[in-house]
Amino acid sequence: MATIRKSGSGWQVLIRRKNYVGPRSRTFLSRDLAESWADAVEERTKKVFPDVPITLGEAINDYISGPLLLHRSAENEKYPLRVTAESWLGNIPLKDLQIKHFAVWRDERLLKVKPNTVMRELRILRVLIDWAKDERGARIKDNPARHLRVRGTGDARAPFFTNEDEKRLLFELSQMSNKNHLRLTKLALTTGFRRSELLSLTWRNIDLNKKLLYINRKNCAATDNYSAPRLIPLPNKAKKILEELSERHGKIIDLKKGAARHGFDKARKRAGLNTLRFHDLRHIAISRMWSSGMNALEISACSGHRDIKMLMRYSHYQLSF
Repeated sequence: MATIRKSGSGWQVLIRRKNYVGPRSRTFLSRDLAESWADAVEERTKKVFPDVPITLGEAINDYISGPLLLHRSAENEKYPLRVTAESWLGNIPLKDLQIKHFAVWRDERLLKVKPNTVMRELRILRVLIDWAKDERGARIKDNPARHLRVRGTGDARAPFFTNEDEKRLLFELSQMSNKNHLRLTKLALTTGFRRSELLSLTWRNIDLNKKLLYINRKNCAATDNYSAPRLIPLPNKAKKILEELSERHGKIIDLKKGAARHGFDKARKRAGLNTLRFHDLRHIAISRMWSSGMNALEISACSGHRDIKMLMRYSHYQLSF
């Protein structure tokens, strides 16, 4: 970026970085001073004018250490992105990316994972490439990932969950020494909240007298990644669960993400519910809201869905008992 050369009785530094705003040349009495100034400019311009990523892998690495940190699903997105960065696709220059590259990538991934998984990973890559083009100045005329289709993707999951299934699951959870596991699942079945939302809840978010709950949740990364506040009516069953707790400070559910996942998986397997996922509880809770007579506006206030089409993906009347 900087060239240092002898100039008369001193040393001249020339800054050659494109788009750099500031003095482009300066002369010092010694080479050490010249090198120190050049290094300082280098560090400053790295923060303001980071190098434009050349390959998809470079863009992925920049994305992981940058915007991804603000995503609510950062941990889930990081792994497939790293796998892609380390694959042959990561070595393709961004300017050369074509739909044929993603078609080969898709077919390779379909040999290892399900179509819905490939579709989720493709959505992440679409957002990433748009970011590299719009915010990092990468030379990309069009986003080829947006033209790719993945056959075999299904609509919403429709988990089959009976009253007996629920009793067995809750029983296994009740046998655990940490009662937070049972409390977490009960609240998920009554509120329809995501696990991440429940684990982040504190008593400051709840007004039991007014039966209201306040959370601040980030929007989808593909939209704008800003935080959006939600004021949610607290269901009677959820209120009853919370009123049973004697300690009312700090977090409602005192569990780490990994411990919560491990506890639920252990209980569902013991209950014989091998195909059940924690996120299925969200489907079940929202379906029960529909069957109880709640309208779309009331349910969307609880679930956080702003799109009626997405809300309908979570409604399965056969899950309501």
